[in-house]
Amino acid sequence: MGLIYTVFVPHPPLLVPEVGRGEERKCQGSLDAYHEIARRLAQAEVETVILVSPHATLTKEGITLAIDDAVEGNFAQFGAGQVNLSFVSDTEVVTQLQEHLSGVVPVRGVIDHGSFVPLYFLKKAGWNGKVVLMGMPLEQPEEYGVRMGQILEELPGRYALVASGDLSHRLKEDGPYGFDPAGPEFDEFVLKALRGDTKKIADLPVDLVEKAGECGYRSLRLALAAKEGSPEVLSYEGPFGVGYLVADLYHSSPLPKWARRCLRGYLKKDEPESLDLPDVTSEFAGRRGCFVTLKQNGQLRGCIGTTEPWQDNLGLEIQHNAIAAGTQDPRFRPVQVDELDTLSFTVDVLGELEKISGPEELDPWRYGVVVRQRGRSGLLLPHLEGVDTVSDQLSIAKQKAGIPTGDPVELWRFEVKRHYE
Repeated sequence: MGLIYTVFVPHPPLLVPEVGRGEERKCQGSLDAYHEIARRLAQAEVETVILVSPHATLTKEGITLAIDDAVEGNFAQFGAGQVNLSFVSDTEVVTQLQEHLSGVVPVRGVIDHGSFVPLYFLKKAGWNGKVVLMGMPLEQPEEYGVRMGQILEELPGRYALVASGDLSHRLKEDGPYGFDPAGPEFDEFVLKALRGDTKKIADLPVDLVEKAGECGYRSLRLALAAKEGSPEVLSYEGPFGVGYLVADLYHSSPLPKWARRCLRGYLKKDEPESLDLPDVTSEFAGRRGCFVTLKQNGQLRGCIGTTEPWQDNLGLEIQHNAIAAGTQDPRFRPVQVDELDTLSFTVDVLGELEKISGPEELDPWRYGVVVRQRGRSGLLLPHLEGVDTVSDQLSIAKQKAGIPTGDPVELWRFEVKRHYE
């Protein structure tokens, strides 16, 4: 099955009620979001959690990896020795990471608080799977993230990558490291990038990162590189001068998996009845327009969709558009069945079209756009790499419609929910 979830979570011990003794209620947003993210991982039936912590043993180069058959720890150092946890290690994953990651330094030891806090909330949510404990890489976090994602994809289990870390520790004068303007600037940049172009996070100036006094920058970058997704910020707050972020970075969806099955079945000339249409009371319920996008080695290989529903339910809408994306996109030759394993599938489910008065009501990372003029129309989805401005968005949409760049057009916007395999 592979990697099905990646999340980023904070690790202040005071979020644990036995440690906070009421102070945790000053971080209610973080508490609520933590419980929600833990519930999601438990509900997704994650079998193994790989924890990347900045408070594990770290090495200047490479990455540390706990090789114990089981791990345990308690919160005695925070005045709550009665809070203890123990988990079995996933030795198969440990072995695979040792063999296929460069610069792995094997270590032994207890669960550090960067891992203990997220494991505490997972345990509260009823999760009791296996764990793999890793130290945060100080160099090349994206390379480690990409490679880990590839390794996990080759394994049969259901895995979640939990990146632990706090953002800036310099948000307030009375915070642990005082105030520095770089603190809020760093946190605001990260939040904006998570809602837009996440690749920009890796390009932050080194001096800004250092002045911000963060401890989760590299673990966040690793997690983002492991699997592309549509990050959802569940909460952000800094009541004690430290930035606490809870974010769902990626989770596997059945919609693109269904799109893949539909295109595969069509290319193999299977009988349509053999596809077993998904339960239309689930995510496939209702009637929505959608776009199915195929990529090969990160490059577009086909994209076809509908702005309004034409089929009886979303499952059939996806089926129609998946086959069209693979066989009818005029920009590309038809997909061959032996290419399918090299393709990635995403499904964008569209919200309602909303007519707007002008470009100032657009945001290329939040809204898609439809331009119309005298029977011609062009559509551009939101959240596309390289489309950073409204003028870029409108120019491409007009080009698709065959409308001159300077001509006036009627504008509609829409939101989408993007689903990844």
